[in-house]
Amino acid sequence: MLPALVEIGVLMLTDLKKLVDGLVRDESERLQRTDKATAIKLAIVRYGEDRPRHKVQDVVSTGGDTLPLPPAWEAESELVSAEYPIGQQPIEYLPCSIYTTPAGDTLRLGDAMSAGAEVRLTFTAAHVVTDELDSIPVVHREAVAAYAAALLLEQLSAAAINDGDSSLGADTTDRRTKAQEYASRARGLKTRYADALGLGKDGIGQAATGTTVSWPGRARLTNGIRRNG
Repeated sequence: MLPALVEIGVLMLTDLKKLVDGLVRDESERLQRTDKATAIKLAIVRYGEDRPRHKVQDVVSTGGDTLPLPPAWEAESELVSAEYPIGQQPIEYLPCSIYTTPAGDTLRLGDAMSAGAEVRLTFTAAHVVTDELDSIPVVHREAVAAYAAALLLEQLSAAAINDGDSSLGADTTDRRTKAQEYASRARGLKTRYADALGLGKDGIGQAATGTTVSWPGRARLTNGIRRNG
């Protein structure tokens, strides 16, 4: 049975750790605190790839064919849309590209824009889970915990195999059986994660509406957004 959360509807870091502990049931006590912290961080990163966190901020053009980056822009951010004029029905979007230079990202427009014009940018940002802030929806909290637990079980499986290689006789058989058990549980938890997010067997879901997926090596185009560099 999974441990109860301290606050219903809020997944803080402490609660996420409790969920992971409940799924791993680490009888061998091989896992260190740093192992669990790393697995949780990797699970949050993986979740961010499958369900990107979106932020919306307005920026003001300084004139010309470039836009300033929004204040919350991160090194790994991707541009989802650039709305202009703001508030139109139906919504109107600007063709805008992310051009990466040695100095960092720059937003380029297809045409020059007057200084003072406001553009509403939607872009991705990393998910955050701390004891004060949580950006992962409650509906996916167990899925993220399951993925983190799967990574830990894979680690336990590898450790059991290594121990078996240095042992003899029945002990080797027992350890290999334990390794297979850990590996099986890890696969089950990754399947649980994929099912919760509606991903396919290969861990890839359907392309989002309005997204054109191109062949590898070509720029990706999303709502007129193109990344170059």
